[in-house]
Amino acid sequence: MKTTNPETGLAPTYANFDGSPHKNMFSQSGEFGYDAWRTASNWSVDWSWWHKAPAEQELSDRIQKFFWSQGIDNYGPVYTLEGKDVGATPGLTHESHPEGLVGTNAVASLAATDRKRAKEFVEALWKTPVPSGQARYYDGMLYLMSLMHCGGELRVIRSGE
Repeated sequence: MKTTNPETGLAPTYANFDGSPHKNMFSQSGEFGYDAWRTASNWSVDWSWWHKAPAEQELSDRIQKFFWSQGIDNYGPVYTLEGKDVGATPGLTHESHPEGLVGTNAVASLAATDRKRAKEFVEALWKTPVPSGQARYYDGMLYLMSLMHCGGELRVIRSGE
């Protein structure tokens, strides 16, 4: 929770051990960018499997509320932690509404408490076409993992099962 913005729930692409954004040679290192998309999936899956950190539900509610306010079918790929739309990184061909981020926002539904809004994010994932073109690798990986998480197919397998 120390790393995410308390209003938007957005996490920086890189963070220091104390939770502060780590700014380095990458222009978007201290912003919510491509590598930060998966943070919501990480804490949401952690919540759905273990139910140990109630703060993960708050984080999912915050990030879904933020992206819902941007327009569930319209949000872009990169934001400041405060929620200013930075747009796509020049030279990358990620679409303005990337499939990978649609997926990770849907996975946040595993921990979200606003069930109506969470359902909208999952429905948005189901309606999202399979990624293609240059962005198909990263977006595609997040998209596929998100489908598996939201479909209940990625789960804990305990020893002896």
